[in-house]
Amino acid sequence: MGFWLESAAWAGSPGTPSTALDALLRAVGRTGRPLLVPIRAWGDATAVGEQTAGLGIPVILAGAHYNHIVDDLAAVAKNEHLHLDTSSLAHLGAIEAAVNQIGYERVLLGTGAPARPPTSPINAVLAASIPDVAKRAVLGGNAARLFGLRAPELNLPAPIRAVDAIDVHTHLGPAPWDVPELDPAGLADLLAGHGIGRAIASSIEGIASHAETGNAAMVAACAREQRLLGYLVADPNDLRATRDQLRRWGDAPGIVGVKVHCQYSAQATGSAAMAELFELLAGHGRPVKIHVDGADFADALQRLAERHPRLPIISAHAGPGAPSAEIGAVAAATPNVYLELASSFAGLSDVRRVVESAGPDRVLFGTDAPLLDPSWVLGTYHDAGLDPASDAGVFHDTAKRLFQLPVAAR
Repeated sequence: MGFWLESAAWAGSPGTPSTALDALLRAVGRTGRPLLVPIRAWGDATAVGEQTAGLGIPVILAGAHYNHIVDDLAAVAKNEHLHLDTSSLAHLGAIEAAVNQIGYERVLLGTGAPARPPTSPINAVLAASIPDVAKRAVLGGNAARLFGLRAPELNLPAPIRAVDAIDVHTHLGPAPWDVPELDPAGLADLLAGHGIGRAIASSIEGIASHAETGNAAMVAACAREQRLLGYLVADPNDLRATRDQLRRWGDAPGIVGVKVHCQYSAQATGSAAMAELFELLAGHGRPVKIHVDGADFADALQRLAERHPRLPIISAHAGPGAPSAEIGAVAAATPNVYLELASSFAGLSDVRRVVESAGPDRVLFGTDAPLLDPSWVLGTYHDAGLDPASDAGVFHDTAKRLFQLPVAAR
């Protein structure tokens, strides 16, 4: 039916010159069957396009992702034989951008199952702002045509939506990724379209560039947009500045917590600087959402939580960018540790183990919008066995209690 060319076949990257690979590609081309090639980095799509240009067969790039999507789309636009799958198209507007730039005929459903949560890409396609004919083509028609299969008769169910959810992981830009730029009202409107009534955001500028400027903008945004609540970004490399910003803005209207990012601050969860920062944050007392990092991230998180048992700590992504069974175990063992599941890299078994270990009462709802598409993340929660209609604790009640939020106006 087709061929899959794994990068291990040439022990390098798609751009690595290889006489053996050239011979293999020519042999595949002679079969006339489609070829799937995983891409993992900037430039892979361009290299694959060049290497397969004369084969006369459709080539499907598996793994287009926001880290390299600009190159991915440019390569497909340049090479008519290239196509994209949806297995990693998790970022906001990804499906719409692909359809608009390369045509829906060249986008195919890929789920990454059984390794990845399959409902995430399916829900992203169903929720995308593209015509139904395009959705049917992406969900099955294009694959039937390329692989010589009988075209499926597809009914399009309504996408999964939340029900007056509280999203504990969102951001205000500007963002360094190719995603839509949203102001506070635009972010709130986007989330409302997915059934999310309130969101807690942190500043990307504050995380990645300058905490004071980003935090000031967040305070102003919360004052303007009542559907938006905010985290202040805390910098483990500058406790004096963090202490000053907590004093100035820690009780500002709409500011309900603190965000710590180990990766951007280049301080591992177990570092001395992080331990000092948490001493300061424990005195502030508001929930802390942390993006963990470092070789001992799970043990380090547990040590911080045990050192400060009254401080609610939320593990963003339930791990260092993706759900990790180790974080689920920490939440199970430590009563003040919570987690949320937003990720473009989530593994299905890891997601399920995290939820099983931690229990739904330790799981919050977070989307990482506007980097990630809320419909993608809702699919992940669905595959974890969590239902917006029945798991009110996950999607609303636990966040309301932790952040001491008033009842939303109906």
